[in-house]
This record gives sequence, structure tokens and C-alpha cells, in this order.
Amino acid sequence: MTQTEEKLLQSVQQNGTDIRFIENPSLEVQLAAVQQNGYAIKWIENPSTEVQLEAVQQNGYAIFYIVNPSEEVQLAAVQQNVNSINSIKNLSQSVIEHHIATN
Repeated sequence: MTQTEEKLLQSVQQNGTDIRFIENPSLEVQLAAVQQNGYAIKWIENPSTEVQLEAVQQNGYAIFYIVNPSEEVQLAAVQQNVNSINSIKNLSQSVIEHHIATN
């Protein structure tokens, strides 16, 4: 890891939303940012499923910033915070069924 990469990593570990100032952050920096603050996903262009999952596991409401989240990501968001179901567009039928069964 370069010194620059290390500094970027330290920055987002302190404040995940600092990622908005980083052009083309590495996967490691993206993950660190969303682990610190799920809402940091708002500033990540085309986040991987791994990054999406980390974001919603940190804060279910982060799903609001994910375009077309997979069923897996939707379910993870609802498991983290049941009320995040209201922030999901194009809600998966199986997520609805899971929500009904568990509440």
C-alpha cells in the first residue's frame, strides 16, 4: 500500500463521508468508508455488491442511495433496520414475505 493510499484509508476510517473528496477510491478505501458510515455509499460510483452489503449492514437506510439493489442487499438492509423497508424502491417479493414473517 502506498503512503497516499494509507492516508486516504486513515481519513475515511475517521470520517467515511470524506470519500466524496477522493477520485476513484480503491475497493479497500470504499469498504473502510462505508464501514465507518453507511451513508458514504452516496459518493461511490457503481459500488460493488460487497460495498453495498457493508453499507447497509452499517446502516440499513443507506439503501436509499443504492440504485437497483439486489434482493440480498435489500434483505440485509431490512435485517439491519426493519424501517429501511420504506426506503427501498422496487422491493423484492421475498423481502416483503420475510418482513411479514418476522414482524
